[in-house]
Amino acid sequence: METTPKPTPVGRVIGISAGLALIVGVLTLAFAWPSAGLGPNEVPIAVIGPDAAADQVQAQLDEAEPDGFDVTAVADAAEAETLIKEREVYAAIAITPESVDLYTASAASPTVTRLVTGIAEQVAAQMGQAAGQPVAVNVEDLVALPADDPNGAGLAASAFPMAVGGIVIAALISFTVRGSGRQAAAAVLAPLAVGAGVAAILMYVLEAIDGDYLAIAGALALTMAATAWGILGLAKLLGRPGFILGAVIVMLVGNPLSGMAAAPELLPAPWGEFGQFLSPGAGGTLVRSTAYFDGNGGEAALLVLAGWVVVGVLLFTIGAVRAKVKGVTEEAKEPAAAGA
Repeated sequence: METTPKPTPVGRVIGISAGLALIVGVLTLAFAWPSAGLGPNEVPIAVIGPDAAADQVQAQLDEAEPDGFDVTAVADAAEAETLIKEREVYAAIAITPESVDLYTASAASPTVTRLVTGIAEQVAAQMGQAAGQPVAVNVEDLVALPADDPNGAGLAASAFPMAVGGIVIAALISFTVRGSGRQAAAAVLAPLAVGAGVAAILMYVLEAIDGDYLAIAGALALTMAATAWGILGLAKLLGRPGFILGAVIVMLVGNPLSGMAAAPELLPAPWGEFGQFLSPGAGGTLVRSTAYFDGNGGEAALLVLAGWVVVGVLLFTIGAVRAKVKGVTEEAKEPAAAGA
């Protein structure tokens, strides 16, 4: 006779509902909070002129946005251009009686470019009121985004696939590939293949980024390798809980704090800086530096990603050796048990 399943206890229904509310709440907080708190935080910019001019601009900016900008004085436009192209500053301002000259790099961050352009326009408006005549704002974009993606939407949107790509690679290797040697080989080959494919899509299909294909593919591959090896190492050492821990770190912490959609300096302090020590943030910085700045500004990101790979390999090796020792021990016990 068929029996009717017992109804789920009310307490369990309430527990499931509360758990879902907690999970969705954490997801909402992780992805919405950085955007909701977006604002300048020690954004480095330069002022062309003497230290007194830089101090004056710094005081004006601090009044409008406390601790929002870090101003450096430079001697001339050539020095400012060098700092911008080396990713030391996001923009430079030169104030003359007739105009406000602004040098930017929209490829570094379209959001910051719009922000400093607005500041330059405000300065020009104040100067115009004081002088009784209009003051022009001249903007020169020294490192521009591609014409097909002037807002950088394609590169910003690639942050999510870069993070998910590493997680998917780690998941498929952990749960479908048997043998530590084969898993290690797959963890080397898969990021290379995925990086090459994503680079081709970004460059030739979406036309969202420019630059050298091999260099960009290498940056993407290293980013995904850092994520994949980190998660794979945790999974090898701790099993399924290790995989979940790694995926949570990447998706709920690293991806929202990557700064790809705006800039790390626009995220709430100190989380923007912290995000650069995780693979999504370091990977985004490396890809942007490789695509538009000849690698300038990507040195620290390269070291961070390499560090994640090294740590992941070490965890994977420890987990593999421990599993091997456990297997040998169990095999040694079986004959003894049979003889008894």
